Amino acid sequence: MITRPTVFILGAGASYGFNYNLGKNLKDIIIKNFDTDNTDNAIELFKGLGFSEEEINSFRNQLRLSAAPSIDTFLEPRGEDERYLGKLAIAYALIPYEKTDTLFYDNSWYITFINKLKPTFADFEKNKISFITFNYDRSLEHFLMTTLQNQFNKTEQEVAEKLKKIPIVHLYGKLGMLPWETVKPDEYSREYNPKILPHLLRKSSKSLKIIYDKVELDNPEFKQARQLLSAARKVYFLGFGYHTDNLERLRIKSILQTSSTLSTSSTTTPTVSKIVEGTSFKLPQDLKESVPKLYKIKFPNHDWDINDLFEHKIRLE
Repeated sequence: MITRPTVFILGAGASYGFNYNLGKNLKDIIIKNFDTDNTDNAIELFKGLGFSEEEINSFRNQLRLSAAPSIDTFLEPRGEDERYLGKLAIAYALIPYEKTDTLFYDNSWYITFINKLKPTFADFEKNKISFITFNYDRSLEHFLMTTLQNQFNKTEQEVAEKLKKIPIVHLYGKLGMLPWETVKPDEYSREYNPKILPHLLRKSSKSLKIIYDKVELDNPEFKQARQLLSAARKVYFLGFGYHTDNLERLRIKSILQTSSTLSTSSTTTPTVSKIVEGTSFKLPQDLKESVPKLYKIKFPNHDWDINDLFEHKIRLE
């Protein structure tokens, strides 16, 4: 059981192994989905959603020629209509990859994580663990639900009661809540399913967020993330790109360079330094050198992927 508050920060690389194309790859897929030369393009579907072919082509061409590193960056300065089109395009590109079997491939870091955790069902929610993710996909939540149900022969409701106590914070939103996550009867939810239906596409897109600097301080997800990081004893970056904007929005430098205070019901112990480590596999050389200096994030081995970090370095205690 994890007794020391531990936070995992998930970047695009944490979902890439499950076929989710994020960052630049997601941008390229959206461009392809609106390409008239692509026989499987989404133009007719989006026309049915209320967009003209001229609007769709204009959006595609501007995205293609923008040099923006991601669809999120491209959408930030745009108007409401373009942002809505962009969110629909993101949902359309990601939903087809919601396949359960993909999460259980041999080298899945989710499997490595759950096996190293060695959970017991009775005390699962007592693990002091939380996840902060920059990704839209819901694969982690679905994996945990699926594996705990099957490992311990429990109902969805029984597992949901446990999982709802483990924070999984999606900073930029996600593709809708899973049915077991809902609190109110009228809350929108969607099964983990690759099928695209226009009315579900609309609803899923509304769960995605484009974050602006001017409102970011009031964003409840970012506030919760900072609180979790401030209280953490251990912080691990998994599949993260260490982009300056994302690090600054979390206030990583100030939070991670402070100490944690360990306390019990009766006493408070001296402050201790946080353990802050991350993967740097395939990271550009300049970031491998600058990130540890600027943010005090340690890279144990530049050749390690997420599985390697779990196998050789991360202690779940």
